[in-house]
Amino acid sequence: MICTIITPVGPGHEAVFETSCAPSVEQAKAYNLGPFSEVRHLMMDDTEGKHGRSARRNEAIRMAQEAGSEWVFFLDADDVMTPNAFEAFGRVIAAEPELEVVWGLICTYGEGDEPSLREEQAEQLNSRVDFLSVPPYSAVQIGGFYRTGTVTRFGFDEDMDTGEDYKLYCQLWEHCRCAKRPEIFFVNRRGLHSTGPRAATGRDWSNMTNRLWAEQLKEVEIWANVDPEGDGQGPSRMRVLNPNDLIQMTHLQGKFFEADSLAKLKKLVKSKTPRIVEVGANIGNHVVWYARYLGAERIYPVEPNPEALTILNQNIDANGIRPRIDTRGMGYGAGKNTGTFRTQTDNADNLGATKLVADAEGGIETRTLDELMGDETVDFIKIDAEGMELDVLEGAAGLIARDKPVIWVEVLRENMLGFAQTWCKSAGYRIVDSTPYVHTIDYFAVPKE
Repeated sequence: MICTIITPVGPGHEAVFETSCAPSVEQAKAYNLGPFSEVRHLMMDDTEGKHGRSARRNEAIRMAQEAGSEWVFFLDADDVMTPNAFEAFGRVIAAEPELEVVWGLICTYGEGDEPSLREEQAEQLNSRVDFLSVPPYSAVQIGGFYRTGTVTRFGFDEDMDTGEDYKLYCQLWEHCRCAKRPEIFFVNRRGLHSTGPRAATGRDWSNMTNRLWAEQLKEVEIWANVDPEGDGQGPSRMRVLNPNDLIQMTHLQGKFFEADSLAKLKKLVKSKTPRIVEVGANIGNHVVWYARYLGAERIYPVEPNPEALTILNQNIDANGIRPRIDTRGMGYGAGKNTGTFRTQTDNADNLGATKLVADAEGGIETRTLDELMGDETVDFIKIDAEGMELDVLEGAAGLIARDKPVIWVEVLRENMLGFAQTWCKSAGYRIVDSTPYVHTIDYFAVPKE
């Protein structure tokens, strides 16, 4: 069985290939060939920058296939093979001979550094779902063992300036038998990028791969496990449709969004089984937390955005909290009176910042909390209304005067004085805590008496 190591050498990489990359392959061959009878190293010259790395890799794949090489390994000119790479691969493929692609752990080093494993990476990946549950940076890298016939089916997109490697990974995980295993096959050198055509920065790569990742998640159902408390009841499950969304990104990190503010809330809500109104429930980050970690008896989500409502309902059902949810406010906005609005999302990666814009043809209706809640008693109100917070409070005047709930409200900076001085004074509330952000501030307020 033959393996071909493929290394495109672009402008500025001649010396590092000769002094570091090529010797590392020879060292690995001398140490142990693993399952291979022969290992060839194919240097694809692009030192004048006429081709681009994808074109050079594709040509090398064709050459390897024509020469009868069953496996290929992609090793960049600034990276090094580990001495036991072939031996380690041999252990994996002997145990799982059906695999078509095998990646190892991401190991990196910089100038003067010792090699180290990338933190927060997945140690093992077994399926497309596993692969897409991990940010591209923490999933796999180009260095891996690929069956030649398998990678020939797809190749590298030569029209892409960057991210063509991740596009290939996505195709392989969708159509082939792939795995990542806790072995180290190569070490990635940081900060020594090639120049010439198709050259790109790390930031360029991240931007492109995050876009490709988001496109993949339209096809595959991915759930993040969020377990902030470690209380033994198991993690919460939160649906991820856009990994670049501010809140969903936090879920992928295993955390609840605004975890610090949620911790503050635990000290303020005195009821052991509170009844909660959540204005601007979005996809349910707070709703799920209230049910699982605050012991909420009843939750009244108010959310007008159809896109957010879809995910909100999925998260409610996935966490088994449907019996605690009152749906009267789902599909409505909250304001100071009845009105008709449309939603406006200025940033597709921040669904929680969706605003309501007055529009007689908009199709979104707002109601006052006084009207929505009627005689229902409330212990706590959370308001995230993207600039309409004072209107929401005005429309809840009767409810607040009657039940005197704890209030957590996100306030735009231009509304700070209106809330902190005018509203609090007239409603008989005092601010007991706050969390500042760039454009807003979260206030926690309780009745004065």
